[in-house]
Amino acid sequence: MSRLQKILLFASAVAYALTLYAFLRLDMWLLLICFILHSICLIVFSFLCYQASQTPDEDLIELEDRLVSVKEEWKNEADGLQQQIEEKELALFQKDGELTAAQADIKRLREELDKANIAVEEAKAAPSSEEIDTSILPGFLPDRTESATVSVIEIAKSVARELKDDAIKAGVNITVSEVEEQLLVKADPNMLRILFRNIVDNAIKYMNRHGSLIITVSSIDDDIFIVCKDTGEGLASEETNHIFELNYQGSNRISGNGLGLYQAKAIVTYYGGTIYAKSTPGKGMGIYIQLPTT
Repeated sequence: MSRLQKILLFASAVAYALTLYAFLRLDMWLLLICFILHSICLIVFSFLCYQASQTPDEDLIELEDRLVSVKEEWKNEADGLQQQIEEKELALFQKDGELTAAQADIKRLREELDKANIAVEEAKAAPSSEEIDTSILPGFLPDRTESATVSVIEIAKSVARELKDDAIKAGVNITVSEVEEQLLVKADPNMLRILFRNIVDNAIKYMNRHGSLIITVSSIDDDIFIVCKDTGEGLASEETNHIFELNYQGSNRISGNGLGLYQAKAIVTYYGGTIYAKSTPGKGMGIYIQLPTT
Protein backbone atom coordinates (compact mmCIF):
# COMPACT_ATOMS: atom_id res chain seq x y z
CA MET A 1 0.00 0.00 0.00
CA SER A 2 1.38 3.41 -1.00
CA ARG A 3 1.70 6.47 1.27
CA LEU A 4 -1.12 8.31 -0.55
CA GLN A 5 -3.43 5.36 -0.11
CA LYS A 6 -2.71 5.36 3.62
CA ILE A 7 -3.49 9.11 3.84
CA LEU A 8 -6.75 8.71 1.92
CA LEU A 9 -7.77 5.80 4.10
CA PHE A 10 -7.05 7.84 7.26
CA ALA A 11 -8.90 10.88 5.85
CA SER A 12 -11.88 8.69 4.99
CA ALA A 13 -12.00 7.41 8.57
CA VAL A 14 -11.83 10.97 9.95
CA ALA A 15 -14.60 12.14 7.57
CA TYR A 16 -16.72 9.17 8.59
CA ALA A 17 -16.25 10.03 12.28
CA LEU A 18 -17.22 13.66 11.60
CA THR A 19 -20.25 12.46 9.65
CA LEU A 20 -21.42 10.50 12.71
CA TYR A 21 -20.74 13.53 14.91
CA ALA A 22 -22.80 15.82 12.58
CA PHE A 23 -25.61 13.23 12.55
CA LEU A 24 -25.75 13.24 16.34
CA ARG A 25 -25.69 17.07 16.46
CA LEU A 26 -28.32 17.22 13.69
CA ASP A 27 -26.08 19.60 11.77
CA MET A 28 -27.15 18.89 8.23
CA TRP A 29 -24.51 21.04 6.46
CA LEU A 30 -21.64 19.48 8.40
CA LEU A 31 -23.17 16.05 7.83
CA LEU A 32 -23.37 16.63 4.07
CA ILE A 33 -19.83 18.03 3.83
CA CYS A 34 -18.30 15.19 5.92
CA PHE A 35 -20.21 12.54 3.96
CA ILE A 36 -19.02 14.02 0.62
CA LEU A 37 -15.39 14.11 1.91
CA HIS A 38 -15.71 10.54 3.15
CA SER A 39 -17.07 9.40 -0.24
CA ILE A 40 -14.38 11.25 -2.20
CA CYS A 41 -11.63 9.71 -0.06
CA LEU A 42 -13.05 6.23 -0.59
CA ILE A 43 -13.46 6.76 -4.34
CA VAL A 44 -9.89 8.02 -4.77
CA PHE A 45 -8.58 5.23 -2.53
CA SER A 46 -10.44 2.63 -4.61
CA PHE A 47 -9.12 4.14 -7.84
CA LEU A 48 -5.56 3.97 -6.57
CA CYS A 49 -6.07 0.38 -5.47
CA TYR A 50 -7.35 -0.46 -8.97
CA GLN A 51 -4.35 1.18 -10.57
CA ALA A 52 -2.03 -0.70 -8.25
CA SER A 53 -3.66 -3.98 -9.19
CA GLN A 54 -3.16 -3.24 -12.90
CA THR A 55 0.47 -2.18 -12.54
CA PRO A 56 2.80 -5.11 -11.82
CA ASP A 57 5.00 -4.85 -8.77
CA GLU A 58 8.64 -4.46 -9.84
CA ASP A 59 9.83 -6.54 -6.89
CA LEU A 60 7.37 -9.26 -7.81
CA ILE A 61 8.50 -9.17 -11.45
CA GLU A 62 12.12 -9.43 -10.39
CA LEU A 63 11.29 -12.29 -8.05
CA GLU A 64 9.43 -14.11 -10.81
CA ASP A 65 12.34 -13.59 -13.21
CA ARG A 66 14.76 -14.97 -10.65
CA LEU A 67 12.44 -17.92 -10.05
CA VAL A 68 12.35 -18.67 -13.81
CA SER A 69 16.12 -18.36 -13.98
CA VAL A 70 16.58 -20.72 -11.03
CA LYS A 71 14.15 -23.21 -12.54
CA GLU A 72 16.08 -23.10 -15.84
CA GLU A 73 19.38 -23.64 -14.02
CA TRP A 74 17.95 -26.59 -12.10
CA LYS A 75 16.49 -28.04 -15.29
CA ASN A 76 19.83 -27.78 -17.09
CA GLU A 77 21.62 -29.33 -14.15
CA ALA A 78 19.04 -32.13 -13.92
CA ASP A 79 19.36 -32.78 -17.68
CA GLY A 80 23.14 -32.94 -17.33
CA LEU A 81 22.88 -35.39 -14.43
CA GLN A 82 20.39 -37.51 -16.38
CA GLN A 83 22.75 -37.60 -19.36
CA GLN A 84 25.64 -38.65 -17.12
CA ILE A 85 23.49 -41.39 -15.60
CA GLU A 86 22.51 -42.66 -19.05
CA GLU A 87 26.16 -42.63 -20.19
CA LYS A 88 27.20 -44.55 -17.07
CA GLU A 89 24.40 -47.08 -17.58
CA LEU A 90 25.38 -47.51 -21.25
CA ALA A 91 29.04 -47.99 -20.34
CA LEU A 92 28.02 -50.48 -17.64
CA PHE A 93 25.81 -52.34 -20.10
CA GLN A 94 28.65 -52.51 -22.64
CA LYS A 95 31.04 -53.79 -19.99
CA ASP A 96 28.49 -56.41 -18.95
CA GLY A 97 28.13 -57.43 -22.62
CA GLU A 98 31.89 -57.66 -23.04
CA LEU A 99 32.17 -59.63 -19.82
CA THR A 100 29.43 -62.02 -20.92
CA ALA A 101 31.11 -62.54 -24.29
CA ALA A 102 34.46 -63.10 -22.60
CA GLN A 103 32.91 -65.60 -20.21
CA ALA A 104 31.35 -67.46 -23.15
CA ASP A 105 34.73 -67.56 -24.91
CA ILE A 106 36.44 -68.82 -21.76
CA LYS A 107 33.79 -71.51 -21.34
CA ARG A 108 34.18 -72.60 -24.96
CA LEU A 109 37.97 -72.68 -24.66
CA ARG A 110 37.75 -74.74 -21.49
CA GLU A 111 35.46 -77.22 -23.19
CA GLU A 112 37.84 -77.47 -26.14
CA LEU A 113 40.77 -77.92 -23.74
CA ASP A 114 38.91 -80.67 -21.88
CA LYS A 115 38.25 -82.42 -25.19
CA ALA A 116 41.89 -82.08 -26.13
CA ASN A 117 43.02 -83.46 -22.76
CA ILE A 118 40.75 -86.46 -23.24
CA ALA A 119 42.16 -86.88 -26.72
CA VAL A 120 45.69 -86.85 -25.30
CA GLU A 121 44.95 -89.61 -22.82
CA GLU A 122 43.09 -91.72 -25.35
CA ALA A 123 45.77 -91.15 -27.97
CA LYS A 124 48.37 -92.46 -25.55
CA ALA A 125 46.27 -95.54 -24.92
CA ALA A 126 45.37 -96.09 -28.59
CA PRO A 127 47.25 -98.88 -30.35
CA SER A 128 49.84 -97.70 -32.88
CA SER A 129 52.05 -99.36 -35.44
CA GLU A 130 55.68 -98.52 -36.09
CA GLU A 131 55.41 -99.81 -39.62
CA ILE A 132 54.23 -97.32 -42.23
CA ASP A 133 52.59 -98.60 -45.38
CA THR A 134 54.10 -96.02 -47.74
CA SER A 135 52.52 -97.76 -50.72
CA ILE A 136 49.17 -96.30 -49.80
CA LEU A 137 50.56 -92.76 -49.49
CA PRO A 138 50.36 -90.28 -52.41
CA GLY A 139 52.90 -90.73 -55.18
CA PHE A 140 54.49 -87.34 -54.45
CA LEU A 141 55.55 -88.58 -51.00
CA PRO A 142 57.81 -85.77 -49.71
CA ASP A 143 60.86 -86.07 -47.54
CA ARG A 144 59.88 -85.26 -43.97
CA THR A 145 63.04 -83.22 -43.54
CA GLU A 146 61.93 -80.96 -46.40
CA SER A 147 58.40 -80.37 -45.09
CA ALA A 148 57.23 -76.79 -44.68
CA THR A 149 55.52 -75.18 -41.70
CA VAL A 150 51.83 -74.90 -42.59
CA SER A 151 48.64 -73.79 -40.88
CA VAL A 152 46.42 -76.76 -40.00
CA ILE A 153 43.42 -74.46 -39.55
CA GLU A 154 43.73 -72.91 -43.02
CA ILE A 155 44.03 -76.35 -44.65
CA ALA A 156 40.96 -77.62 -42.76
CA LYS A 157 38.96 -74.57 -43.85
CA SER A 158 40.05 -74.88 -47.47
CA VAL A 159 38.97 -78.55 -47.56
CA ALA A 160 35.62 -77.59 -46.01
CA ARG A 161 35.14 -75.03 -48.80
CA GLU A 162 36.15 -77.54 -51.50
CA LEU A 163 33.63 -80.14 -50.29
CA LYS A 164 30.89 -77.64 -49.44
CA ASP A 165 28.74 -78.52 -52.48
CA ASP A 166 28.91 -82.27 -51.73
CA ALA A 167 28.05 -81.55 -48.10
CA ILE A 168 25.04 -79.41 -49.06
CA LYS A 169 23.71 -82.16 -51.34
CA ALA A 170 23.99 -84.64 -48.46
CA GLY A 171 22.41 -82.19 -45.98
CA VAL A 172 25.62 -81.90 -43.93
CA ASN A 173 26.85 -78.64 -42.42
CA ILE A 174 30.65 -78.46 -42.00
CA THR A 175 32.10 -76.19 -39.29
CA VAL A 176 35.77 -75.60 -38.49
CA SER A 177 36.31 -74.44 -34.91
CA GLU A 178 39.71 -73.29 -33.68
CA VAL A 179 40.83 -72.55 -30.14
CA GLU A 180 43.72 -70.39 -31.39
CA GLU A 181 43.95 -68.14 -34.44
CA GLN A 182 46.84 -70.07 -35.98
CA LEU A 183 48.26 -73.54 -35.29
CA LEU A 184 51.32 -74.53 -37.29
CA VAL A 185 52.72 -77.99 -38.01
CA LYS A 186 55.72 -79.09 -40.04
CA ALA A 187 54.26 -81.18 -42.88
CA ASP A 188 53.51 -81.15 -46.57
CA PRO A 189 50.30 -79.13 -47.16
CA ASN A 190 49.08 -81.51 -49.89
CA MET A 191 49.44 -84.48 -47.54
CA LEU A 192 47.40 -82.71 -44.87
CA ARG A 193 44.81 -81.71 -47.47
CA ILE A 194 44.42 -85.37 -48.49
CA LEU A 195 44.14 -86.31 -44.81
CA PHE A 196 41.27 -83.87 -44.24
CA ARG A 197 39.57 -84.69 -47.55
CA ASN A 198 39.51 -88.41 -46.74
CA ILE A 199 38.00 -87.83 -43.30
CA VAL A 200 35.45 -85.20 -44.41
CA ASP A 201 34.45 -87.16 -47.52
CA ASN A 202 34.02 -90.30 -45.41
CA ALA A 203 31.76 -88.42 -42.94
CA ILE A 204 29.63 -86.96 -45.75
CA LYS A 205 29.12 -90.38 -47.36
CA TYR A 206 28.42 -92.42 -44.24
CA MET A 207 26.31 -90.09 -42.07
CA ASN A 208 23.15 -91.29 -43.90
CA ARG A 209 21.12 -88.35 -42.59
CA HIS A 210 21.13 -84.60 -42.33
CA GLY A 211 23.42 -83.31 -39.64
CA SER A 212 26.69 -81.57 -38.93
CA LEU A 213 30.41 -82.24 -38.99
CA ILE A 214 32.49 -80.15 -36.59
CA ILE A 215 36.26 -80.05 -37.01
CA THR A 216 38.01 -78.68 -33.91
CA VAL A 217 41.71 -77.85 -33.98
CA SER A 218 43.61 -77.16 -30.75
CA SER A 219 47.08 -77.57 -29.26
CA ILE A 220 48.65 -78.83 -26.06
CA ASP A 221 52.37 -78.32 -25.54
CA ASP A 222 54.08 -79.45 -28.77
CA ASP A 223 51.14 -81.40 -30.19
CA ILE A 224 48.26 -80.45 -32.49
CA PHE A 225 44.94 -82.17 -31.81
CA ILE A 226 42.25 -82.47 -34.45
CA VAL A 227 38.75 -83.71 -33.54
CA CYS A 228 36.31 -84.50 -36.38
CA LYS A 229 32.88 -85.15 -34.82
CA ASP A 230 29.76 -85.84 -36.87
CA THR A 231 26.12 -86.42 -35.92
CA GLY A 232 25.58 -89.42 -38.16
CA GLU A 233 24.25 -92.87 -37.34
CA GLY A 234 27.58 -94.07 -35.95
CA LEU A 235 28.89 -97.61 -35.59
CA ALA A 236 29.13 -100.21 -32.87
CA SER A 237 32.47 -100.31 -31.03
CA GLU A 238 33.41 -103.67 -32.56
CA GLU A 239 33.13 -102.13 -36.03
CA THR A 240 34.74 -98.81 -35.06
CA ASN A 241 37.93 -100.65 -34.09
CA HIS A 242 38.40 -101.77 -37.73
CA ILE A 243 37.57 -98.61 -39.74
CA PHE A 244 41.25 -97.78 -40.34
CA GLU A 245 41.95 -101.21 -41.83
CA LEU A 246 42.53 -101.65 -45.54
CA ASN A 247 39.31 -102.12 -47.59
CA TYR A 248 37.09 -102.20 -44.45
CA GLN A 249 33.64 -100.64 -45.00
CA GLY A 250 31.49 -101.82 -42.11
CA SER A 251 27.79 -102.64 -41.97
CA ASN A 252 26.80 -99.23 -43.40
CA ARG A 253 28.90 -99.81 -46.51
CA ILE A 254 28.45 -97.50 -49.47
CA SER A 255 30.11 -97.59 -52.86
CA GLY A 256 33.85 -97.01 -52.46
CA ASN A 257 37.11 -98.87 -52.07
CA GLY A 258 37.53 -98.47 -48.31
CA LEU A 259 40.93 -96.77 -48.69
CA GLY A 260 40.09 -93.28 -47.33
CA LEU A 261 40.58 -93.78 -43.60
CA TYR A 262 43.38 -96.32 -44.18
CA GLN A 263 45.27 -93.68 -46.16
CA ALA A 264 44.46 -91.05 -43.50
CA LYS A 265 46.02 -93.26 -40.84
CA ALA A 266 49.10 -93.82 -43.03
CA ILE A 267 49.58 -90.03 -43.40
CA VAL A 268 49.20 -89.41 -39.67
CA THR A 269 51.60 -92.24 -38.83
CA TYR A 270 54.06 -90.98 -41.45
CA TYR A 271 54.32 -87.69 -39.52
CA GLY A 272 54.72 -89.45 -36.18
CA GLY A 273 51.15 -88.90 -34.97
CA THR A 274 48.28 -91.08 -33.82
CA ILE A 275 44.69 -91.47 -34.97
CA TYR A 276 41.76 -93.35 -33.54
CA ALA A 277 37.95 -93.30 -33.62
CA LYS A 278 35.10 -93.45 -31.13
CA SER A 279 31.49 -94.04 -32.06
CA THR A 280 28.13 -94.86 -30.52
CA PRO A 281 25.22 -96.18 -32.61
CA GLY A 282 22.80 -93.32 -33.26
CA LYS A 283 25.16 -90.68 -31.81
CA GLY A 284 27.68 -90.16 -34.58
CA MET A 285 31.36 -90.79 -35.12
CA GLY A 286 34.39 -89.00 -33.70
CA ILE A 287 37.88 -89.22 -35.21
CA TYR A 288 40.74 -87.96 -33.04
CA ILE A 289 44.16 -87.06 -34.48
CA GLN A 290 47.37 -86.07 -32.72
CA LEU A 291 50.22 -84.57 -34.73
CA PRO A 292 53.57 -83.28 -33.45
CA THR A 293 54.29 -79.71 -34.47
CA THR A 294 57.82 -80.57 -35.63
